[in-house]
Amino acid sequence: IAGDIMAEDATRLSHHKDPLEAMLSEEIERACYPFSQPQANVQQIRDRLMDTMWQDVGVMRDESGITRGIEQINDIRDELMHTGVADGNRAFNLTWHDWMNLQSLVDVSLVIAKAALWRENSRGAHFREDYPDEGNMPDSYFTVVRMADEHIEVRREPVVFSRVKPGESLIESG
Repeated sequence: IAGDIMAEDATRLSHHKDPLEAMLSEEIERACYPFSQPQANVQQIRDRLMDTMWQDVGVMRDESGITRGIEQINDIRDELMHTGVADGNRAFNLTWHDWMNLQSLVDVSLVIAKAALWRENSRGAHFREDYPDEGNMPDSYFTVVRMADEHIEVRREPVVFSRVKPGESLIESG
């Protein structure tokens, strides 16, 4: 019964629009791109990306390592874009799936590296050897990353302490 009600609500509340044909064509072209390139070893490129992220953008990082990592990620992206896969049975072409997943991993790795470069303190899982201090808690900020016109834009936004401000507590001392 819950499924029936959910289906009725989804139909009634739906703001579904048909996809734009141009966008569909663009995505199909993007997905089929690796079939247009000479075949190469996708796993080796993935291993290079993992090594780069571990060595240069990993737990212990600094500006020079992150900068080197960004350069290497860009090189890896270029290499991937010149790497193709066999055009066999596309439904079960796991190398094709790996290629597309790796393209996403490269994108995410670049976002992580650029955000880490902007972060000039060490908080939580983010540690910068060249900025080991936590920074002043009232001046805390979020690192916000977004894609804008085919490039990554990074900015800071202040943390708004709406419930508990630094130095305060919700626990009553007793």
